Amino acid sequence: MSQEEAKQNLEDIEKSNQVQNNIQQKDGEQQIQDGKQLSPEEELKLREKKAKKALNAKIYDLQKKLSRGIQVISQTEGKTPEELFSFKEATSNLFVLHFGIGEEVDYVTVKDYVNSVAGTHKLTVFPGLGYGYIQFDDVKKAEQTINSLERFEQIENCHYKEMTYEKKTRPTLFLYAHCKLTDICQNKNNDFPEASRKVDAPGLLFQEEFITQDYEKLIMEEIDKKEWNRLAKRKVQHYGYEFLYGINSINKDNKKDPIPDFLNNLMQTISKEVIKGEQPELDQLTINDYYPGDGIAPHFDTHSPFEEKIVIVSLNSGIVMSFKSYKNEEKHLFLPPRSILVLSGEVRYAWFHSIASRKVDKVEGDFNFRRRRVSLTFRTVQFKPCRCAYPFFCEDQGYDPVTMKKNNPLLPRDYHAKDDSTKVVAPKSEEEQKILDEVQQVITDGKPTNLEQKYVYEVYEKIAPHFSHTRYNPWPKIESFLKGLEPGSLVADIGCGNGKYLDCHNGDIYMIGTDRSENLISLARNRGEEIQVFSADCLKLPWVSSKFDNAISIAVIHHFSTPELRIHAINEILRILKVGGEALIYVWAFEQTEKSFSEQDVFVPWNLQNKYEDEKVVKGEIKPNTDIQINEAKQSVVYKRYYHVFKKGELEELISRIPNCKINDSYYDHANWVVKIEKTSE
Repeated sequence: MSQEEAKQNLEDIEKSNQVQNNIQQKDGEQQIQDGKQLSPEEELKLREKKAKKALNAKIYDLQKKLSRGIQVISQTEGKTPEELFSFKEATSNLFVLHFGIGEEVDYVTVKDYVNSVAGTHKLTVFPGLGYGYIQFDDVKKAEQTINSLERFEQIENCHYKEMTYEKKTRPTLFLYAHCKLTDICQNKNNDFPEASRKVDAPGLLFQEEFITQDYEKLIMEEIDKKEWNRLAKRKVQHYGYEFLYGINSINKDNKKDPIPDFLNNLMQTISKEVIKGEQPELDQLTINDYYPGDGIAPHFDTHSPFEEKIVIVSLNSGIVMSFKSYKNEEKHLFLPPRSILVLSGEVRYAWFHSIASRKVDKVEGDFNFRRRRVSLTFRTVQFKPCRCAYPFFCEDQGYDPVTMKKNNPLLPRDYHAKDDSTKVVAPKSEEEQKILDEVQQVITDGKPTNLEQKYVYEVYEKIAPHFSHTRYNPWPKIESFLKGLEPGSLVADIGCGNGKYLDCHNGDIYMIGTDRSENLISLARNRGEEIQVFSADCLKLPWVSSKFDNAISIAVIHHFSTPELRIHAINEILRILKVGGEALIYVWAFEQTEKSFSEQDVFVPWNLQNKYEDEKVVKGEIKPNTDIQINEAKQSVVYKRYYHVFKKGELEELISRIPNCKINDSYYDHANWVVKIEKTSE
């Protein structure tokens, strides 16, 4: 059955059903008359007609669901029904149309049924989609499942079972699969790594069932009696010392309430079995409240505020925590409820850890659907400088991204020689060098060149939806800057993109965002009615001078091709500020660890996934104005973005040429060099 045949079949069924309904309605009107007592023969005929009508309705409903299901799967996967389904012979794999949204109830209901009729199998559901995929060891189990189902001879390839999903019953259809699981859903929400219940990482200790279920229940009840503090995306409680987000530290001079008594037994066990006198006793606790879909960005706890061992206890629900080393080693560990995780040594000081923002995890071939999770993170406050064995990550021992690559003993000697296209930005081609040489001959006069137009403006306009999809979490230090501003401050976000910083403050400042890309501005507007944005060029801001208290410019200045244009853009920021106003500016760092550069003026590729691209561009039938390449392996169209990556001290030197400002602070953050500049005069 082709996709067109499935669609035509669906239309024919709907027409036929409408005709049948009209006939049956007239039949009923002729046989039932007001006030007339029907004979037994007439009642029997009426019941038969009703039964036939119900049967026809059932057949119609199943035909419609089957045809529509085949059509939806084909459209979603971008394959023909013949590529996806085996209509003529049995296979060891099945598609299941559960018509839900791929949540826990769909998974459990289908899995329990298949277990009951065929035994061992692997079920994969796809979050947000109404179908799944079942894998068996052999064809016989798949046949056993199909043979257990109901069917109508009138409907070809229709095998179904009425299943109850919580309180709702709906027919669930099964079809033999012609394709493998690896052939489908590669770019969907289910494309995430599989975790283990045991991983090997230096300094990581882990134990399941560290506390009993009864003690877990008591802790949860007592925690919920306490007052929660609300952050942008979750709730927290702090004890001993308050954790300061944004700078990932604590206020050592401001002690808070002590760790609650109901945790005494847990603390004693941790002290005896984990701390073992190797550091002072735990005296700081952060309790985090996570709901399905919540996560935390990759980070490692800063060195100076805390002693070495950090202890995490998970309650109520399991979750996957991911670990990544500087050598790009990745580990994914499932933390079940009542488990304890201890971070020490290398994994504490030199590995990033994170929790992905999703509602389901894959764990050793099975699915774990997240529920509310509460984590207890215990630390010991450190009152002396950190002298750990990992100075290349240690702020107390001269951490500097410039030298980190050279001095990091974790890296193999040939690390930088590896051709890793995700990290290494290739040197310019002769054509690209010619473009840059031509730009240097142009007198810009505060206006963008053809390079900015072609390799910045047009590219971001094109990749906006995909780009926005990858930019959702505010960086802590930028969020901290905004939350620390005076109430009532008027703040400009220049180059606001999809607007992720426009709503991450305390709600007592007023922000207006601008961006050169109309498509990014449209995405920013979708964040809510309170978001104030419009399209503008940061080289010529449409605001009168000296009106804003503060401004931020995140990842914008590095897109200009000449020093004159970079200075002009910074001057525009200063022009709109009041005297005494402060601006926060971020630019990409040449010395960053996320990517490796051999030169400062580079063209960085953006792999625009095919689903975001015009089909005619993917097929090469039309070409956009800017340079592109088709990457068939990654199923993407590659666009080039121009960057001037700044070396250490270069941004400060550039600002030193501007007379009416001073630098209040400069530092490195998230692969960027950062400055805070203050306007000192008009």
